Amino acid sequence: MPLFIAALIGALVSAAGTLVGKVLISLGIGYVAYSGIDTMLESAKADVFSRIAGQGSLVTQLAGVLQIGTCINILASAYLARLVVAGLTNGKLTSMVHKG
Repeated sequence: MPLFIAALIGALVSAAGTLVGKVLISLGIGYVAYSGIDTMLESAKADVFSRIAGQGSLVTQLAGVLQIGTCINILASAYLARLVVAGLTNGKLTSMVHKG
């Protein structure tokens, strides 16, 4: 008899979990997971550096004098810090969304 009760409780818990999920979805509440954000940020930074390097020696020298590389690194680090505060873990950002 205890095995039957344990199985019944397990089934009820799993059904309640899906029922709660369906109710939240019908209310327009859900979770969205954005993955690959850190990879995208590194790719964008590398693309900016490659475009600066491909412009020619005068533009590259001017970018070096103006410390453009340092500015890009500071901006990318600030954006990544903001994402970490928002909940970025392991390159994935999960947030709750509500459709009004």
